[in-house]
Amino acid sequence: MPIGLRTARWVLLGSLLLARVPRAETSERNCAFSGIHRGEKAPCLGGERTVLGRPYCVHVPAAPRAGLPVVLLLHGYTSSGGAESRYFDLDSAVERRSFILVKPDGTFDSMGQRYWNAGRHLSANSPDDMTYLSALLEDVVATFGADVTRLFVVGHSNGAFMANRLACERSQRIAAIVSLAGAVDPDKCQPAQPVSVLTVHGSADALIHYAGGAAGFLGSYASAEATLAFWAKADGCTGARTAGKSLHLTCSSTEAETAVSSYSGCPAGVAVQHWRLDGVGHIPDFALPAWPDAVLDFLFAHPKTKATK
Repeated sequence: MPIGLRTARWVLLGSLLLARVPRAETSERNCAFSGIHRGEKAPCLGGERTVLGRPYCVHVPAAPRAGLPVVLLLHGYTSSGGAESRYFDLDSAVERRSFILVKPDGTFDSMGQRYWNAGRHLSANSPDDMTYLSALLEDVVATFGADVTRLFVVGHSNGAFMANRLACERSQRIAAIVSLAGAVDPDKCQPAQPVSVLTVHGSADALIHYAGGAAGFLGSYASAEATLAFWAKADGCTGARTAGKSLHLTCSSTEAETAVSSYSGCPAGVAVQHWRLDGVGHIPDFALPAWPDAVLDFLFAHPKTKATK
């Protein structure tokens, strides 16, 4: 039964509702937590489609055209696609950045909370989310003429574990993922092709610990450092890991709090990068539009290549 995640639920609600440290919000720099209210339901901004008997919300630009990239957003435990998109401020970026945003919902567990079957320690009758999400992406490509070389996944927490699983098992289709507060399962991951990976993790995450640990139905999970090292090796990156320019992505600090590092020597067009959010917890108060734009910049810079390991 997904989790001791009753704990996760209260960490989530507490993070969204409690007073915050001094925030760097200005007319040009808004904060993710602004205007979020407990119990508020996020509507489907866009249209709704159904595959394999399960619905999903898809937001397409007002003047759609063939060849647009696709961003599949996977929410965390207890959340929803609409709520996660509002938190990340991705719907407002659809027109500005010209992409198709796909926002499915996980299945309800016995506690009435949505979750993703990330392939970790669940019973045989758990939902087949791999088949569902794969079919969903095929439906988007067929319906909207999306660019098959630019199928991207962004996941948070339980959704980030699912994003890693998709990169492992659908590497022929997935171009790049962004994993916020998630981890790879190194014992089960054997990608057939390189996938660009950006891992993002708060150093003060009290739910999915930066140093690794165990969390309810997710079981034991790798550390942020081990996850990054796994993807560097799996993708065939032969160079050293080096530091880059720090980023200012949250409203929890008045200066750059995000340490950036990446591996060199990766196959052409492939990147393995890490953003460590120093002093930040499981649900960062992201600065907007800095956070969604930085995520989209990484994804759009890494379409699928024909590189082989």
